[in-house]
Amino acid sequence: MIIIGLLASVPFAAWIWWLDKQVVARFEGQKWQVPAEVYSAPTVLRDGSLWRKADLEALLMDVGYRFGRNSEKVGWAARSQTKVSAHLRAYTDHEGYHPAARRVFSFPNGRLQIQDVSGKRYPYATLEPQKIGYLYGGNTENRDILVYEQIPKSLIQILVATEDRDFFEHMGISITGIARAALVNVTSGSRRQGGSTLTQQLIKNMFLSSERTYRRKITEVFMALLLEYRYSKQDIMTAYVNEVYLAQDGSNALHGFAAASQHFFGRPLNELNIDEQALLVGMVKGPSLYNPRRNPERAQQRRNVVLSLLVEQGRLAATDAAVLKKQPLRLADKGRQRSVFGDYLDLVSMQLERDFDQATLATENLRIYTGLDVRAQRAAMAAMHDQVARLTKERQALKGLQGAMVVTDRLSGQVRAVVGSSDEYYSGFNRALGAVRPIGSLAKPPIYLTAIASGRYTWWDRLQDEPKRFRVGQDIWEPQNYSRKTHGEVPLYVALAKSYNLATIDLASELGFDRIAQTLRQLGVKRPFTMYPSVALGSLELSPFEVARLYQPIASTGVSSELGIVLSVMDQEGKVLKRFDRSTDVPFTQAALGVTLAGMTKSPEMGTARAAQAQLPNLRFAAKTGTTNDQRDSWFVGISDDYLATVWLGQDDNRPMSITGSSGAQWVWIDFAKQLPQNSLQRALPEGANYYQVKTDEFKIAADRCDEKVSLPFIEGTQPRESTSCFWPF
Repeated sequence: MIIIGLLASVPFAAWIWWLDKQVVARFEGQKWQVPAEVYSAPTVLRDGSLWRKADLEALLMDVGYRFGRNSEKVGWAARSQTKVSAHLRAYTDHEGYHPAARRVFSFPNGRLQIQDVSGKRYPYATLEPQKIGYLYGGNTENRDILVYEQIPKSLIQILVATEDRDFFEHMGISITGIARAALVNVTSGSRRQGGSTLTQQLIKNMFLSSERTYRRKITEVFMALLLEYRYSKQDIMTAYVNEVYLAQDGSNALHGFAAASQHFFGRPLNELNIDEQALLVGMVKGPSLYNPRRNPERAQQRRNVVLSLLVEQGRLAATDAAVLKKQPLRLADKGRQRSVFGDYLDLVSMQLERDFDQATLATENLRIYTGLDVRAQRAAMAAMHDQVARLTKERQALKGLQGAMVVTDRLSGQVRAVVGSSDEYYSGFNRALGAVRPIGSLAKPPIYLTAIASGRYTWWDRLQDEPKRFRVGQDIWEPQNYSRKTHGEVPLYVALAKSYNLATIDLASELGFDRIAQTLRQLGVKRPFTMYPSVALGSLELSPFEVARLYQPIASTGVSSELGIVLSVMDQEGKVLKRFDRSTDVPFTQAALGVTLAGMTKSPEMGTARAAQAQLPNLRFAAKTGTTNDQRDSWFVGISDDYLATVWLGQDDNRPMSITGSSGAQWVWIDFAKQLPQNSLQRALPEGANYYQVKTDEFKIAADRCDEKVSLPFIEGTQPRESTSCFWPF
């Protein structure tokens, strides 16, 4: 019998040894395959910048700040008729640790003023980066990983009281718990309690299936004992809090209390009230049955049961529990949970695929910080959706109208917003990247830049807006103006502002078409093209993203040339794995670029973008409209002191439309600029350039008393050498 017992113990010992290896491998290796988390840029609130009180309140609510009587607690805000106060959250990114700060915001004359509660002024305040999504997460699991110190102590108490009151005393299994559950089940006549400890639940979730067999239960018991032997209670509690399944969000399973907190309440776990934590803990018993969105009454009843358990165990006063039980379910807006950042995530994926393999992005829980501006993204999406809806309602022939928009920081080139469709939410086809269409008159500013940079032309110089013929192979190409009219001799600034095709092709032919092609490539066109004369009038095909890159050197007057998407990538421990630096090399002087940008401000003043100027009379901006043959594409580029925005509208099947750049895409930009107040372009030019008042009919600097004059930007040395006082002869 002794020999038989020893022989029998060998396979048992081998089995235990194998189980132990399984436990150690999972707990000391990578417990979860978590896709890379993508974050927006922090929202920088600058003292003196344009802000509306309602906009700041909406932003704070959107990113999960709770409004109450005061803002003493982190994550809370308060408001009066003229002010908003908020206790801004702490955060860590690639630039280091940023502590929490309580700030008071006021809005005299529409300008933001930032103070602390003592009245001290501050130059800026920052709202923490927002998580905008995951990369390569597949369609299985979403979770936010916490360490033990980040878990609220109140949540641990509620979890222990509800699921395993002996957790800190037992060694993986609880004999008293099993006995208590058996007694309750026998006396009630039904299975109302289970005997599994938190440790056993964790083992079942991480290692075993949900089948109800004695073999699985025995395995669960021994693995729980091994887990408790190997690891501390803090390690086990941390793993449980991160592992437990709590909800299904479409095709994604939400695991862990941190992810559930963001999903249901739109706030970090440590900012939840006791009743909200009790609601999440109550869902452990039945994630679907007690889902507060699907079954709000059952969820509220279950929450109240959890609160009663806290009272029974002396963890909560009965009077406090009574107050908490009366609280309604305060869930985050479900619409806000739906992705408005899918198009931007496409860009992030595109950039990171060059430096990281897909497996790493899918499993290593990297943190990716981008240049996305949450406020700009929402404004761009709303403008695109609302204006396309308006256009299609007014003109039935435009049914199915689609669009795309790319917004960049004017100076840095960081991409602040991307809209890939006119749909309300992410559609899956990102036209900002995938709609490669002729750019029409958006090709013209690079031609005028070429002329200005050559030193042979100024904005005052004349062009011939007359019919022209070009031989292209065996064919004759005869361009026309959009109006089918000619205008004779016109200045450069008028030709660009009013987008005259014939004057522009006159200039391009004088400069040389090969030189125009060189300028396009120097400004960032990487897509191969053949330089026919028609390219100068917009037969060049680019995506909206590529157009934004083409205009960035002009908009920034040479400060930036490439577009930035990802700022940095960090690992789980906060180590920066990669920073992304961009080239700022532009083969044009800042003076030439500045004079070109200043010339583009004539379009709102007197040209094809006058509608935008009428709608935004106090904003000084540069602009260019674009329309392609048969009105198949509607384009608009708007440049304020803050943003460069590129808008495209068109049909996916490329059929003709009834809108131009002025009547279509321009109105999307107008709506965007109204929703997101922007600063005017400064009149000051880069070093080496200046404004001069010039007579309209002769190349002379005009005195203030002169009637027929225009203010134009010049590269120093190209301005008129003579001046006139405009005295009447006697």
